[in-house]
Amino acid sequence: MAKLGGEIASRLADGRELRLRDALARDARPLARLLDAVAAEPTVTLLMMPGQFDAGVWRRRISDAAADPRCLLLSAELDGELIGNLGLHPDPHPCSRHVACVGMSVGESWRGLGVGGALLEASATWAGARAVSKLTLGVFPENRRAIGFYERHGFVREGLRRAQYDRAGRYHDEVLMARFLTPAS
Repeated sequence: MAKLGGEIASRLADGRELRLRDALARDARPLARLLDAVAAEPTVTLLMMPGQFDAGVWRRRISDAAADPRCLLLSAELDGELIGNLGLHPDPHPCSRHVACVGMSVGESWRGLGVGGALLEASATWAGARAVSKLTLGVFPENRRAIGFYERHGFVREGLRRAQYDRAGRYHDEVLMARFLTPAS
């Protein structure tokens, strides 16, 4: 089931054309490689560990997102290569139907070109058209680049959860951030 209604083209800072589209089953293997590479970076940016989720897991997640009208899973492609992704999932609590959680990754060599911004804005437009009024996410406080990126895209800090995650035997705090798509009342 196509959620975007086709591809979205976006011009990157270096002049190349990025294509955003719904994730497809064929993205499972390249998505696993991309996320393993991001997870292996020296600065921890993801909860997952390299090799934790194989292509089969991603294939199921892509299928599940495609079947759920409240979910969005996007792939960012440049010259046939998957270079980024974004998942948007509804908050599970019935009283939070207006909230969706964002998870996003962009390959290291593609950061700073507009890939993340294109993914984020496409998902915000999609969410806003579906009565989602608040996007939330969590980010490690040491990932200053990501925090700055999210703030430039309208996210504000809502809180800090100390020692929230244990990743490879080391506790990590989590900065909670949100972006309101419509004014909060």
